[in-house]
Amino acid sequence: MTSPILSVLQTKILFPLNIYTNKIFKKSLNTLLQIKIFSMAQAVLYEEIREGKIVKITFNKPERRNLMDPEIMAGLSEAIERVKSSKNVRCVIITGSGNSFCAGADFSTLQQFASESGLYGAAGVREGIIKFYNAFMKILEVEQPVIASINGYAIGGGLAFALLCDIRIASRDAKLSANFAKVGIHPGMGITYTLPRLVGLERASEILFTGRFITGEEAEKIGLVSKAVPSEKLEEETMEMASQIADNAPYIIKLTKKILRREFNVRAHSEIEALAQAICSQMEDAIEGVKAFFEKRKPEFKGK
Repeated sequence: MTSPILSVLQTKILFPLNIYTNKIFKKSLNTLLQIKIFSMAQAVLYEEIREGKIVKITFNKPERRNLMDPEIMAGLSEAIERVKSSKNVRCVIITGSGNSFCAGADFSTLQQFASESGLYGAAGVREGIIKFYNAFMKILEVEQPVIASINGYAIGGGLAFALLCDIRIASRDAKLSANFAKVGIHPGMGITYTLPRLVGLERASEILFTGRFITGEEAEKIGLVSKAVPSEKLEEETMEMASQIADNAPYIIKLTKKILRREFNVRAHSEIEALAQAICSQMEDAIEGVKAFFEKRKPEFKGK
């Protein structure tokens, strides 16, 4: 038995492409750096820079706006395990190829996980969501500092994932949005925990309640990102910060991160969100929100 909202999502997998620009925020790395590039089944790129002291992980499905699908999940998991097993890594950078950092969840993946749970209705949806969360919250297992280099759109789960990282640098014209309410879906992946810790409760409430887009420039002003730079400078600025971190005492950096995150209880919080998402997925407003999103019209929510 499939959740009503997931039945709708199954027929509409991709985000509409016409809401995105065609600008590509990509430039070559400094040729003086030593770079080794590995491909995780093409969906995720793993680059070792400065003899492996800096690792750059790139979501590499620009044709799908780097949606969170099984290939991205598997590639990210493999990359994280590689970082964890290395003795050289001192800083990790995560970014996206094309004009998106990450446009959020691939809904067909959520539907697949819910079906595989063997449970019905909201219970199955919750299990599917938790499985989905766990794949991306694995980033919390990385001991080294993680920098999210936000090169374009970071929407929904994509923004939530960026907030799990230690530091965020964005291009000034990047577009960030916690658009869950616009499509009748409860916020998830810990964003109701991480967002208010960064921008305060009132600002977080406004961002989540409106679902509006925030530019990288505004994100810097409100504390959502550490720095916003011109798009052509993003890679250079990110690498400069990563190099500064990599030049410091690695054990001290790891221990500092551990203590900073001593009470970072986002995993437990995300399980509550998963339950809320599962319950909301059974409501008429959720179905209407998703339909309206893909039909490019304003939804007519009825509170049911």
